[in-house]
Amino acid sequence: MGQPHWVIQATGWMMLPWHRRLRRRTYEGLARVLLMVLGALPAKVGYAVGRGLARLALRLRIDDVCLARRNLALVFPDGDASWQLTTVKAATDRLGENLFDTLTLERWLNDSYSRVTDDGALAELQRLRAEGNGVLILTGHFGCWELLGAWLAYVMGGLTVVTGVVRNAPVDRLLNDRRRRLGLNPVPRDGDLRPLLRTLRSGGVAALLMDQNVKSPSLDVPFCGVDAPTAQGFAALAQRTQAPILPLAIQRERGGHRVIHLPPLRPEEFGEFADWAEVLRECNVRLETFLRGNPQEWVWFHERWPETKTGSMEAES
Repeated sequence: MGQPHWVIQATGWMMLPWHRRLRRRTYEGLARVLLMVLGALPAKVGYAVGRGLARLALRLRIDDVCLARRNLALVFPDGDASWQLTTVKAATDRLGENLFDTLTLERWLNDSYSRVTDDGALAELQRLRAEGNGVLILTGHFGCWELLGAWLAYVMGGLTVVTGVVRNAPVDRLLNDRRRRLGLNPVPRDGDLRPLLRTLRSGGVAALLMDQNVKSPSLDVPFCGVDAPTAQGFAALAQRTQAPILPLAIQRERGGHRVIHLPPLRPEEFGEFADWAEVLRECNVRLETFLRGNPQEWVWFHERWPETKTGSMEAES
């Protein structure tokens, strides 16, 4: 049995030299200041600041621009260079705006998420949950995904969510403590996943972001027509619990956000001994539908496909 995530973090923290601990504490302090300052800004100003920060990062990280363009060329081969740059810039702006919403989630909670609408996703989620097997939310880095998690925790009375781990332990604790205050139960991706099993077996809801290449046991299955490493644990969890899978995403709409869904997948439809790759292929088809429907709000600055790790593309201004 592995040690709890917090024990591993605490042990690693104490083994660091004092100057590295000081540096990480400094980053934690800066993160707290950022949350406090942005939390006090009017929304219009905050969105402008978010866009400005994102555009600055875009100018400083030319390699990320090239990677985003290679990803776009892979998924949308008919898009020319001008369209690629326009989409990258639009995705950058949306990322900045979604960052501001992420850093001010307490506002959304205090307002009972009144500016979050849905296309019937909540009714479908409640119907599936009433079946008693719990529900697995299949989603990805679409729109303001942290807002999606907070909204789900609010309307469902709690949500278990698999998260990445920030290498800076104080910042990681800061982020996860904030998630807990919003009703989320964060489970580290590389930690003990038994909380997911307990959640689903008790009829609860668990969410996993499945659209990135992560350091977990994976299978190469098509995503947007190209093989991509896809974490196999999701398929194992679905088959083990027989929980229905509900694909969800969130996108900006008319000054707020809208939660959208696709018809659920049911593990029993694949059979007890179905190939995990078959389950993951169907999951990737749903994620691709979300991505193609709203390419301006996906994180293109990520090495999702092995094909985009090599090659070069001259960045245009």
